[in-house]
Amino acid sequence: MRKKKKQKKLLHPPGGELLSAMQVPSDLAFGEPVVTFYGGREVQIENFRRILEYNACRLCVLTQYGRLLLVGEGIRIVSYSGEEMRVEGRIDQATFQ
Repeated sequence: MRKKKKQKKLLHPPGGELLSAMQVPSDLAFGEPVVTFYGGREVQIENFRRILEYNACRLCVLTQYGRLLLVGEGIRIVSYSGEEMRVEGRIDQATFQ
C-alpha cells in the first residue's frame, strides 16, 4: 500500500520567500487588493481587475482573490484609474466573496 504525500498549499507564488525576506509588501509583490476605509463615507480600492456591477446602492469589483462587494446608499466613483479607485457614499457593508 502506498502512502499519499501531503501536498503543501501555497499561500504565495514561487519566489515568495525571497520577496518576503526582502520585505517587499505583498500588495506590490503579488498584486493583492488593498481596501482602505476613511470612516463610513469613503473607500479607496487598489489592485482590482474590473468593475462587475455599479449603481447608487452597490459596487462589485473583481480582484485577484474574488469579488469585493460594497453595499450602501449614494455610492459613486469619484476617481478611477486602471489600478485604483476612490468611492464615496454611505458604506453599510463590505464583503469579500
